[in-house]
Amino acid sequence: MSTVERNPFEAPNRLRSPVFSQEDLVRMSKMKDGGVVVDDDELNPKDTGLEYDTEDGGVIVSFGSMDEDNEEIPDADILLQEEDIGQKNLVEFLEDDELRDIANLVYTNYMADKDSRSEWESMFEKGFDLLGLKLLEASEPFQGACTAVHPVLIESAVKFQSKAIQELFPAAGPVRTQIIGEHTEESVAQADRIKKFMNYQLTDMMPEYFEEMERMLFHLPLIGSAFKKVYFDKGLNRPVSEFVPIDQFYVSYYATDLRRANRYTHVIYRSPVEMQRDIAAGMYADMALGQAGMPDPTAISSKLNSIMGLSSSSLNDPQYVLLEQHCYLQLPEHLQDGVGDLSLPYIVTLEEKSQKVLAIRRNYDQGDPRKEKRVYFTHYRFVPGFGFYGLGLIHFLGNLTMTATAAMRSLIDAGQFASLPAGFKAKGVRIVGDNTPIGPGEWKEVEAVGNDLTKMIIPLPYKEPSQTLFQMLGFVTGAAQKFADSTEQVVSEAASYGPVGTTMALLEASSKFFSAIHKRLHKSQKDEFKLLASINYDYLPEESLCHIPDSSLKIYKADFDGRIDVIPSSDPNIPSNAHRMMMGQMALQMANSSPPGMFNMEELNRNILSAANIPNLDLIMPRKVEAIPLDPLSDIAAAVKGLPIKAFIGQNHEAHVQAKTLYVQDPLNGGSPFMQRIVPVLQANISEHMILKYQEQVNGVARQMLQMIQQQGMEVGQQDQQIDPNDPKVIEMVMAQAAQQVSQANQAMAAQQAAGTPEAQMVALEGQRIGIEGQRVSIEGQRLQIEMAKASADSQLKQQELAIKEAQVKANLIKETLKATSEADRDDKNRVSKEAIAKLNAGVKQAGSAGNLKLQEDMKAADLMGTLVKESNKLNGKTPTMPSISGGLNTP
Repeated sequence: MSTVERNPFEAPNRLRSPVFSQEDLVRMSKMKDGGVVVDDDELNPKDTGLEYDTEDGGVIVSFGSMDEDNEEIPDADILLQEEDIGQKNLVEFLEDDELRDIANLVYTNYMADKDSRSEWESMFEKGFDLLGLKLLEASEPFQGACTAVHPVLIESAVKFQSKAIQELFPAAGPVRTQIIGEHTEESVAQADRIKKFMNYQLTDMMPEYFEEMERMLFHLPLIGSAFKKVYFDKGLNRPVSEFVPIDQFYVSYYATDLRRANRYTHVIYRSPVEMQRDIAAGMYADMALGQAGMPDPTAISSKLNSIMGLSSSSLNDPQYVLLEQHCYLQLPEHLQDGVGDLSLPYIVTLEEKSQKVLAIRRNYDQGDPRKEKRVYFTHYRFVPGFGFYGLGLIHFLGNLTMTATAAMRSLIDAGQFASLPAGFKAKGVRIVGDNTPIGPGEWKEVEAVGNDLTKMIIPLPYKEPSQTLFQMLGFVTGAAQKFADSTEQVVSEAASYGPVGTTMALLEASSKFFSAIHKRLHKSQKDEFKLLASINYDYLPEESLCHIPDSSLKIYKADFDGRIDVIPSSDPNIPSNAHRMMMGQMALQMANSSPPGMFNMEELNRNILSAANIPNLDLIMPRKVEAIPLDPLSDIAAAVKGLPIKAFIGQNHEAHVQAKTLYVQDPLNGGSPFMQRIVPVLQANISEHMILKYQEQVNGVARQMLQMIQQQGMEVGQQDQQIDPNDPKVIEMVMAQAAQQVSQANQAMAAQQAAGTPEAQMVALEGQRIGIEGQRVSIEGQRLQIEMAKASADSQLKQQELAIKEAQVKANLIKETLKATSEADRDDKNRVSKEAIAKLNAGVKQAGSAGNLKLQEDMKAADLMGTLVKESNKLNGKTPTMPSISGGLNTP
């Protein structure tokens, strides 16, 4: 994909209606934008909006409908809607002059951006010489002078690449997921699918990802900025992630980041074979581009080729140079999605040599009301600089590397002269043979008098290499290495620092520089994974089956709907394995000094071994297997293999205890030295079975006791006094009694098993008899408690009967009193008395069933009624209103 930028201050370009000849119309098939096949025999200007009155015999096609007066109806204009444009190549909808204007704009902007950083690129030409990658032979200042370059710069770059790729691309895969919002069963399954699919996608389906990441991580520390591009390749029919070198990516001068940049250009090199494939896939329009040639190399690429000793040939490797510019353009109104005169983001691809626009595509999501630009590039920064581009080691260590190189060369040259001295000799002195240097133990003849030889040969006063210069070289080198990374030195000297806390503090201080860079790498890789997830959402089918190692995975397009956040596997707070190992050592020291059980030692040891990159960790330290119920012999076999064994409820505990105890006591099995390691395991398992057996015994007796007490209470009719089985106090009391009975039974059984003589058997039988007698006494005590409860209930019933008799006596007294009243009121009084007696009898019955409290209230009501009747004799023929037993009033 490509892009061109439109100057927002220029006047908008207006496209006229396209002009076609009659032959073109005959050749037209159904267009991708919804056009129709046009037959020249059926052309009707009123129906099709075609006009034939052009001077060259062409036909003007109008996209509006016509009325009877041959006038265009504006409301019926057929515009390309957003869903119609999609990712189509808009070149086919533009005229040649419009394409030429766009091509000029794209190329002009590209050259301006390229020229704006020419001096910045020249700095790297000098910096690349400090890498020491090229072998040189010097003749200045003398033949054979030292040409070595101090390796501090290249060493720092390679170490950074090694540490970074280990963190950003671990063996398990570079992707992990994070659920946004509430954790549900569905979201957890979705996150697991995305993690497995994207890890397989980056490691197997996109084989270039690892290699391109390593290339990027080598350029990044040197230059300070590197770019990765993630896009969908129609030719490969899959996503692609590629590294974009700095000399193939140009950004406008005032840009601060990619999202807010007005434009940026990606220079793409395509061979003729690749161009044919891309055109056939529909990426670019099929145009006459001419022959591919030799691209003009950039200053950076020329320097790198010179260092590496590489050269290209236009005869064997011709290339097309494509300028893919992401920019803002203002296209004709019918291509603007109804926005009007606003500039929208597009991607324009221009072939540099022919200046032809191969593709123009929309660069915003369909349905986005803001028309926000999509970004397909990820900017990795080593250290943020003063502008768009970052700062690298060439900026930071370039001068130190040159200083260290000069000092190192001087020391080596000085040592060379000191080892192979030179000087002057008199003209008349002749050395037999040649003038080759004299080797150790070699003597040569000289034609001169011995006393005069010291005067005829004068060596030059070369000194030994300077110790001051040597110390200065060490200082400069140490400063450079300390700036780059001194973590390894701290780790190697960790034993001399004392406590782990001190070592951790030194390690953190020494790695501040790389820790900050690691956070930036983590953030940039997260942006890259989001781009890949967005491409998956756009191009994956609704449902597909992916075959991953050891299983098959069903992946859905809806999985990438944004509910799951895709993040790198690296930890932004832990930049290296050295940090993990030191943290693990600190945790291990705390675990060893803490009470047992506070730390999960298995997981702690696994983390330490994982930080040390121990291979086959699952085989070396496998996860514990859950124990399952087995018979005694199978448990012993499992313990020998190192598998966990466990006692379960419902097993025959006595059989397990007996079989495993006999095995441990067997001198040929458990007593063998080879089996001593499993004896503690079996003993612990025997203890578990004994505890479970005791628990089952106590629980069984306790349940029986609770059931018996509840049934006896129900038999005497005291439902309201039943024992609550959920009451903790009741349960504790019952379990204590059950434990006592179980203990007595176990003691009797143990005594019976230990008996070896008739006397011992008699004693055991007597103990059993005593135990049974104790149980009988306990049961008798329970029976007495029940009888006492029954007696108490009988007493309460007798009290109720006495109360009923007393109420009847009072009722008879009322009858006698009523008979003594006057004859004139006898009928009325008898009627009232009958009603009172009827209610009294009803109250008596109610009192008998309601309890003592209700009976007392009725008795008080009867006394009150009798008092009222006595007082009625004193009245002058008036019948008093008598209260009812239930508390109401009778009518006169």
